[in-house]
Amino acid sequence: MCGRYVIEDFPALIEALEQFPFQNDIDPVPNWNAAPSQMLPVIVEDSGVWHLRSMQWGLIPKWTKPGERPKVAPINARAETLAEKPMFRSLIRRQRCLVPANGFYEWRRTGGPKQPYYIFLKDEPVMLMAGLYDVAQDVAGEPLPSYTIITGGPNVLMQDIHDRMPMILHPDDAELWMDREIEDFAPLEPLLQPIAAEEMDMYPVSTAVNSVRNNSPELIEPIAEQPGLM
Repeated sequence: MCGRYVIEDFPALIEALEQFPFQNDIDPVPNWNAAPSQMLPVIVEDSGVWHLRSMQWGLIPKWTKPGERPKVAPINARAETLAEKPMFRSLIRRQRCLVPANGFYEWRRTGGPKQPYYIFLKDEPVMLMAGLYDVAQDVAGEPLPSYTIITGGPNVLMQDIHDRMPMILHPDDAELWMDREIEDFAPLEPLLQPIAAEEMDMYPVSTAVNSVRNNSPELIEPIAEQPGLM
């Protein structure tokens, strides 16, 4: 799964998106501990232009009554069943998005406390995670955009830590994912594969990341590997 991530290097993100028609619609704030229910930057396509906009992490379907707390607001969607789930099936056609991150956290299962790891791309400062979004209404009747991150099976780097990982897209694949003229899932499904392990790296970080109250650059500083965790 993907339950926490980092999005803090916005100059690198803007540079990475220069090859596309792009517009920044928000004043982004660095976040070293992005968590569900927070408003976070998401890239959507509108009239041929990619826009960086703020959305709530945890998908709230548009049919949710204004102000109503949904029974479920999924932060992740399984790639294998997107076309089967009513909540996601219609969004695949026209409401695909990219969730930018500098890296994400995952926790290794151990006999004792779980050890968090920071996971990132070796040669790219920014990763683009495949997502879906919807727009409901808040209690005042104002638009409430929200999103979910698509996950799939792990690559060999991740498989010892977790059985799921976010689906990270290369720029060419991201362009195809964002093409709203494509409404059929068939040409998009092959994009939702784990990125090669050789393109990623990771290291252990402090358990301070366990609390969403902690949010600072120190969270992504490496620490010594604890004995017995490898």
